[in-house]
Amino acid sequence: MQVKVFLDVDNDSHRRRIEYVLKNFSLVYGIEFDIVSSIDDVSNNEPLIYYGSNFVRRDKSISIGKSTQAIELFERRKSYDELYEIATIHFVNLKTPLVPVEFEGFKLPVFFVTGEPIFEVDDFLRINFDILSCAFYFLSSWDERVKVKRDDFGRFPDDENLLVKLGVSDLPIVNFYFFILKKFLEKIDVVSKQRDWEGKNFAVCLTHDVDVLRKWSPFGVYNEIVNKFIMGREEIQKRRERFAKFLYYFLKGYDPYREGMGKIFEFENKFGVKSTFFLKSGGATKYDARYKWDEFMFGFVRKLKENGFEIGLHPSFDAFDKIELMRNEKEKILEFVGSNVFGVRQHYLRYNFKITPFIQSELGFKYDSTLGFTSRQGFRCGYAFPFKIFDVDGNVEMEIYEIPIVFMDAVYQYGKNVKSIEEILSEVVKLLRVVKVFGGVMTVLFHNTVYDEFDSWGWDFVYEEFVKLALEEGAFVGSCEEIIDLFETK
Repeated sequence: MQVKVFLDVDNDSHRRRIEYVLKNFSLVYGIEFDIVSSIDDVSNNEPLIYYGSNFVRRDKSISIGKSTQAIELFERRKSYDELYEIATIHFVNLKTPLVPVEFEGFKLPVFFVTGEPIFEVDDFLRINFDILSCAFYFLSSWDERVKVKRDDFGRFPDDENLLVKLGVSDLPIVNFYFFILKKFLEKIDVVSKQRDWEGKNFAVCLTHDVDVLRKWSPFGVYNEIVNKFIMGREEIQKRRERFAKFLYYFLKGYDPYREGMGKIFEFENKFGVKSTFFLKSGGATKYDARYKWDEFMFGFVRKLKENGFEIGLHPSFDAFDKIELMRNEKEKILEFVGSNVFGVRQHYLRYNFKITPFIQSELGFKYDSTLGFTSRQGFRCGYAFPFKIFDVDGNVEMEIYEIPIVFMDAVYQYGKNVKSIEEILSEVVKLLRVVKVFGGVMTVLFHNTVYDEFDSWGWDFVYEEFVKLALEEGAFVGSCEEIIDLFETK
């Protein structure tokens, strides 16, 4: 069904922002929007969304308040907490049908308020906050566009994200906004259609970054002998046992990282699911472990391709803002793989909105899957679906998709965010069920270290149990390429 939309907006930049949000809503719920130049072009029996400062009193219409505060913020390139106190953001207690029953009583963050009460549903339908600008704020990662603070690796700090500051980063807030709009549309007899994932109601995008190809590299051997055995802090008996295991594996030629790649493949093949392996083809910094593309690697790639798995590029540490470096690495991976590579995920999740997506687009990538938190799990963009990046300077939607990461194993490793294996599994399953409610996509990242008994104990259990539980919950589990192909299917 088609819904007429009248945008009472003089600012062309803001008009394009709102159109971008409506397009993403349409991709989720299958409702087509027709932007009209005048309300007079809409008959009384046609469903209408009016977005503006006034209130349309007519049958089969929804009025959404337009916030001049939002327009000013976007035009001035400021974040919300740079202009206003966080305390000015309302938390509205949602009840069904405006929220899925699983979230009855959830307190939704609401800003850019245009009137009271927030929702009018009796005589006429009106949403008294700029729900579309709120959705754009998070979907565009607005905080990252306008704030200058970065961490030691040049990344936007998680704690500067407004979703984190509000304590709701573990939920796809944009999908809550979209759900509310869907329910309002149902009140004027507009029927939505839930997205289908090859006969399943939601999807898991299964991915693996191969940052380090060998555990027993020269540095790895030195680390094992000197740092772990000779200078280790554990009691001597445990160090002896670890060293004995190391010697046995090393002399046998068994490398946990390489073996882990094979075990991941065998496990997923057994359960009939595919995934994306992001592989490196360059790197010269201390943060890059350079691969040796030997017989093992070429054989592994051949096995992946023969069984329908996907290979993506994992550029080097410095490549996220250097087009020639990334171009060179893409050319190398194409040579190594022998077929096209459609996807990319930046190493260390380094990403600059002013540069990175433009480089990726110029080099012909169809999608990126970098935008995830580095110190916590959750929804960095507040969204549980793929979407195309918005160029805020050109005010236009780009062609490259983003498949945002929801869960990454490295968040818990290297002494960060220490939790038990049981707690980690519980957390990832909770996120899975959140995504299931909205029929979206949960992108997970498990490195090739999950089967390392030395330093990643228990992660094989988390990984395998998660995949099995996802299948039991009725998810389509597949690679990034499969997810985009299904998403583009009307």
